Formats: sequence, C-alpha cells, structure tokens
Amino acid sequence: MTVPELQAGERRRYWLSLAALVVVLPAAVLAHTWGSLTQWWANNGRDPINVERGAAQRYAGAEWRMTGLSVLPIGSTGRSVVLAEFEARIEDPAVLMESPCVVALTDAGGRRWQPRFTVHRIVREQRPEAAEKPNCGGLTPEQVQAGATVKMAETFVVPADVDGLALSLIKPNALPGNLVLR
Repeated sequence: MTVPELQAGERRRYWLSLAALVVVLPAAVLAHTWGSLTQWWANNGRDPINVERGAAQRYAGAEWRMTGLSVLPIGSTGRSVVLAEFEARIEDPAVLMESPCVVALTDAGGRRWQPRFTVHRIVREQRPEAAEKPNCGGLTPEQVQAGATVKMAETFVVPADVDGLALSLIKPNALPGNLVLR
C-alpha cells in the first residue's frame, strides 16, 4: 500500500466512525433514559379526574368507584402493605378492554409506587376475600360483560409513614384524563 491509499482508508474510517457516532450516541441516550421518560409521561401531560371515596366516575367504558384503601402493617420493618379495593360497573366492554390498565399508588408528597406482582402474605391472612379479587390489568373477556360490576384489588408495599394515599388509574385510550381515586 502506498501512503495516499492508507490515508484514504483512514479518512473513510474516520467519516464512518463519525456517522456511526451520530446514530449510536442518541440511541444510547434514549436507551438509558427510557425508564425515566416513560415515568415522566405517566406523571405528566394528564388531566386528573379526582374522585372521592364512595363516589363513582365514568371513565374508559366503565363507572369506577373506590371501595376501600387499607393500610396493613408488616411487623417492625418500617413498611406497610396497602390494599386498594375498587370496582368498575361496565358500560362498554369493548372500550374497557381496548387498552391495558395502569395503576399506581401516590401519596400527598407526590411519591409513586407500582403494584406488587403477587398478593402479599399479610393480605392473604387478614383479608382473604380481597386476595381472590383480580387486579385491574388481569381482567378476562368473560369478566367484562355490559352491566356487570367487577370488583378488583391491588396491593402495594410502601413506607409506614405515608399520608394522603390515592390510587391513580390510567387507560391509554382515555387520555389525557387519568382517574385518581381517593
């Protein structure tokens, strides 16, 4: 190889590396911040519909109502299990089943907790009837019939000092609104 050919090869690698950097760097930033972006999207850009306990609100094909919000202590661990019980009287099964149900527990300070994947042992011991209820994302087409009322429950593990708890319920097909059951 002559010197000019080597320089041309180096030049080509330089420009290819620069072009790859333009593609790879934004992709890496996006991959690294994806969780933060989805959390921001879940928290912002929504119009909360506040519903006091016992009151019902139409939202995403059903009439939703909070039936109970219980704090169950877990011994001396400094944590508690929160059992949120709610129901939906189904008005339009197709709209209700159109998109997934995303729930979170919030407190007066703005902190958020995602529901547990499994029902906590304390709930099974102290509230066995609630442990058998489906969660919001686990409804089956057989349960979702027009006019039926589906009782649901979600469990969360939170610090023992939480205050002002509310259940946030989001159905993407009902944006920009999100339901806040207090």
